[in-house]
Amino acid sequence: MEKNWSYLLINSIICFVLASFTVKGQELLFEVTVGEVSSVDIDRTGKVYVVDSQGNVTQYIGKKVHRRYSPTTPAEIQIDAWPMLNTTVFSPDWQGIQILGQQLTLQNEYLFDPSLVEYASVATNSTDGGIWLYDQPAFRLKKYYPDQNNIGLDVSLEQIINQPSWNPTWIREYQNNLYVVDEYQGLYVFDLLGNILLEPFYISKCRSIGFTDKEFYWLKGGKLKFKSLYGTEEREINLPDRKVNFVLYDATQKRVYCFIKDTMKAYQLVN
Repeated sequence: MEKNWSYLLINSIICFVLASFTVKGQELLFEVTVGEVSSVDIDRTGKVYVVDSQGNVTQYIGKKVHRRYSPTTPAEIQIDAWPMLNTTVFSPDWQGIQILGQQLTLQNEYLFDPSLVEYASVATNSTDGGIWLYDQPAFRLKKYYPDQNNIGLDVSLEQIINQPSWNPTWIREYQNNLYVVDEYQGLYVFDLLGNILLEPFYISKCRSIGFTDKEFYWLKGGKLKFKSLYGTEEREINLPDRKVNFVLYDATQKRVYCFIKDTMKAYQLVN
């Protein structure tokens, strides 16, 4: 009986120590109700953007609402807040891009010419003033220049992707490369001429990724996974919550934002 009690006591101490390390490793800063969440993003200064199914964009600084934007026509949108000087929103419904300024006010709107773009399912801005998009019926990757109303780059994907069920769900230009997440095969990396640089990196059931200066990250189960942008190194962080729908990572502040149903939880990484 003494041995059993000693064993249980040692086990209890070990479990307590491990639990203490877990709590210290991820300290809950705050949680706030954010309502319906369709997609999320974070800019370079750590501001968080939450989008609902109607295309309304809410910008958070910490747990406080800082600014809001509502499109004139409600629609499902994709958001790119990373450039910091502006935020880009795209909707397959209206087939166009809207550029929002730092105050989240509409600066420009570009609707795609249907004679040049049949149907874009994903799109994002480019650093040279163009718009990257995937033209689904044409099975082509294009760069559309709205000011000149022309296509500057037109890549037939049939020559480089042997996947008839290819279905991009997310696209972004970052550090002179173009990253495209496909629903089935994972992450494709293109150069700015439309050439595939690497074999697709498989990401299970992931519809988007995020970036730090040297890594990209994605949500997998109860973990936040990281992979080097230019190497093979990988790492992961165990999230304190399960059934997380979306996750954002702020590398500067070492902060993780978990979105669970209608709630945003912010955790500080202290290790």
